[in-house]
Amino acid sequence: MKTLKDHEIPGRVTIFSGKGDLPAMRVETEWSTAEIYQHGAHITGFQKKGGIPLLFMSGASDFHHGKPIRGGVPVIFPWFGGREGMAAHGFARLADWDLVETLAPSDGSVRLHFRLPVEDEFEVDYIVTVAATLTMELTVTNTGAADFSFETCLHTYFQIGVIENIEVAGLQGVRYRDELLGEDFTEAGATIRFTAETDRVYQDSAGTVEIRDPQLQRTILVSKSGSKSTVVWNPWIEKSIRMPDFGDDEYHHMVCVESGNVGEHAITLAPGEQSSLKVEIDSLPL
Repeated sequence: MKTLKDHEIPGRVTIFSGKGDLPAMRVETEWSTAEIYQHGAHITGFQKKGGIPLLFMSGASDFHHGKPIRGGVPVIFPWFGGREGMAAHGFARLADWDLVETLAPSDGSVRLHFRLPVEDEFEVDYIVTVAATLTMELTVTNTGAADFSFETCLHTYFQIGVIENIEVAGLQGVRYRDELLGEDFTEAGATIRFTAETDRVYQDSAGTVEIRDPQLQRTILVSKSGSKSTVVWNPWIEKSIRMPDFGDDEYHHMVCVESGNVGEHAITLAPGEQSSLKVEIDSLPL
């Protein structure tokens, strides 16, 4: 059986002991660098050469078994949100995923294939491709004898200049649930601005979302397929203070734009069926 070190690719993939002594992978391409922890198959960094990181990481994050990592790209499966007596956002982000394969194709990209430890009812594969963009593809296969229902989400935290100055575009006309008010609305504005805690689940939203950031002079593009839900979140002041693994003032410099299938768009697979969620992250000068 291969060890993690056996998956190293000289000059491309390096295995090292990360924070909390958790195993991690550093990925290098001619365009970008990335960092991924085996714990949760959690992407904790993606940065274009010479650029500012695209992903936000909390300086207060836990890096311990049994604790979720705060920031980057948590993998949410098989449920989104809370479940009484169970881990919030499911168990995938708390599991140590198997690293099945690392590849360095001739196009210069690096591909890492993770798999959730084997279950009787389903198989979950996660392929991360690092190149000029960051591409993540989460595939769930029903390997059981009965229908299997679940939710998925790539809960991406983005690094921004200042939350009050950014705009999120691409959701005008889309119906959403305001989780703070418990009410449904339709997005009227061409862009979303932030002046308070925001927690919205946009449904029937399959298009690309843009994060326009005048301070960092860039637009982050979040393109996706196999996704009907988009979550937009910022904890603002009071919730930030209540979160032990998040700095009190860090809300200023992050926003979550999450791609998945949650709530009314939870997926049900018949035996033998599979479903894939694919998200690509890029940035352009503003």
